[in-house]
Amino acid sequence: TLLETLVALSILTSAVVGPLMLAFYSIRSASLSQNQLTAFYLAQEALEYVKNQRDNNVLQNVNWLEIISRCENPRGCTVDIPYSDIQTCPQSTGCLKLRYSSDTGFYHQNTSFGIESPFMRIVKLVAISVYEEKASVTISWSERFGTKSFTLEENIFNWP
Repeated sequence: TLLETLVALSILTSAVVGPLMLAFYSIRSASLSQNQLTAFYLAQEALEYVKNQRDNNVLQNVNWLEIISRCENPRGCTVDIPYSDIQTCPQSTGCLKLRYSSDTGFYHQNTSFGIESPFMRIVKLVAISVYEEKASVTISWSERFGTKSFTLEENIFNWP
């Protein structure tokens, strides 16, 4: 009967552990998918803001890289869309994480309100030619299951 009890316990344990592991991996995948989707939207938002700033510069007859040229340094810059602000990342601390405001539902760089999110967004511009720049947006974030990041790139051009 001792052997039968051990066999019954092993069968019962495997019957319980299987669904628990499935639930664990499902929760992990859902969390990762949610963060990846948010990160993609944050990267796309910054890239669209840089292109919009370039368009506004051209329409106002100023240098097409006015203001966004702050992103040409190796440290990159932060783009604060709700406040229409582009700042070079400080050398001492690096770029700060984005903050999330539950009142507005926006991510921003303003440190005076909102809660710190897990996302860090760095925008960089690299000169290709006099009329072309490569814009890249790198989003990185930490979660319980490790650190993730990806980069979105697009070439922007000066209109003649």
